[in-house]
Formats: sequence, structure tokens, C-alpha cells
Amino acid sequence: MAKSSWTGRVFIATSLDGYIARPDGDVEWLTNPPQDSNHQPASSPRTVDNIDQHMARVDCMLMGRKTYAKCLSFPEWPYSTKRTFVLSRTLPPGLCQHPSTMVEVVPSLDEVGKLFERERIRSVYIDGGEVVQACLRRGWLDEIVLTHAPILLGSGIPLFRYLSRDIRMTLLGVDVIEHGMVSAHYRVVRDGDGE
Repeated sequence: MAKSSWTGRVFIATSLDGYIARPDGDVEWLTNPPQDSNHQPASSPRTVDNIDQHMARVDCMLMGRKTYAKCLSFPEWPYSTKRTFVLSRTLPPGLCQHPSTMVEVVPSLDEVGKLFERERIRSVYIDGGEVVQACLRRGWLDEIVLTHAPILLGSGIPLFRYLSRDIRMTLLGVDVIEHGMVSAHYRVVRDGDGE
């Protein structure tokens, strides 16, 4: 696996049992959690990026078709005006009309890699379970901000699936945030790191 010339960053939340959504794609358990005043108070000061800090560190987004469809179902586009690339073999390639941002459909990760190299992209927000997994297998992920919500779903869409080898992480920071969620910042350990 050759290291890409850009930094791949993930900012994502899961249930305690590792699901990013229910089997039907529902994320209400994350976007509208019940109030519970018994949670530990939030860390202060924070050491892990919040979404605004994370977005300020990336040039663009890469997501899968299902994640894109989910984002379109929200009342507002959740990622400000960041240029967005949607990985899809079923949507027609090229630019999509979107009122909030520039969206381009790319048919394969090979094409994504060439495009990012050609355009000298420096930092990419990678989102969506299948795209995160594919980029992880290619060695395209460098940092992960992973937030665990205090809920067990029992089934759903997992963030991680089968990997052909272990991938070690270095913990850079951890915070308690709102609604009893715990947010941790990891760096992917590359072969030869620390030697």
C-alpha cells in the first residue's frame, strides 16, 4: 500500500457496539439523543477537534452514494461549502447540481486517487462506512476522530468490517462531549513509525 500525497481524515460517530446507523439508515439516536442530566460533564478545555475545527483542516470531502443520499435528506447540507466528491458506480459521473456546495460524482477509488493527485489536494474528509473501510484498506487514512454515543443498537450498519491485517492506532486525545458521548482522536500507525 503506497501512502497517498494527501492526508485522509475521518470524523464519525458510532454506537457503543460500532454501528454508524440502524439497518434502515436511521441516525435519529445520534442526531436527537434523549436528555440525561446524569452524564459526566463535558471536558474543558477540549483536546479533540469539534466538527468546525475538523472542517477547517480539510480541503474537500469524499463520501459514498448512501452517505450522500442521507445528507440530502437533512433539512440543510451539513458540511458548509466544502467541495464534495461522491464515490458511485450508479450515479452519472460529473458535477451534480446542489445549492450549497460543489458536488462531483467519481466512479472509482482509482479515479479519486488520480483526481486528488492532479489537483494537489492536501487534506480530505472521508465519510461513510464503506468508503472509510475501502480507504483504510488502501492506506489512505491518517487520522480518525471517533465519537461513541452511549447507546447499544444491537444491529445496523457497521463502521468497520473485515481487514486483512491489524491496523494500529496512536491515541492523541480524548474528550467527554455533549450527551455523554466520548470523542477520541487517533493517528494511524504506519509501518516504520517510531523506529
